Amino acid sequence: MAGAQATSERRRPFGMPALRADERFVEALAASVAEQVAERLRGEGDGFLNPEAAGRYICVSRRRIHELTSAGLLEPDGYDGRTPLYRRQTLDEYVTRAGGSP
Repeated sequence: MAGAQATSERRRPFGMPALRADERFVEALAASVAEQVAERLRGEGDGFLNPEAAGRYICVSRRRIHELTSAGLLEPDGYDGRTPLYRRQTLDEYVTRAGGSP
């Protein structure tokens, strides 16, 4: 292709700084990000999830969480006023009982 340019030959948009990174830098950055993500996940392990967050956790909609709760297939672990709250362990157990397909 005559008109194609390699990525290194393309012009940067005005004001966009150049970032050059070797493999060691990329690996160190990836390790740092992975460590931060793991730390955040550990910190969230014992908390409660509202229906929206519970749905995201098991990859279903908030409405599906409401349907499962109304049908008695998923029991809330507590309430915040009228809002049902769920622990991750409860959601994991539901998914296991449902055969892995919520």
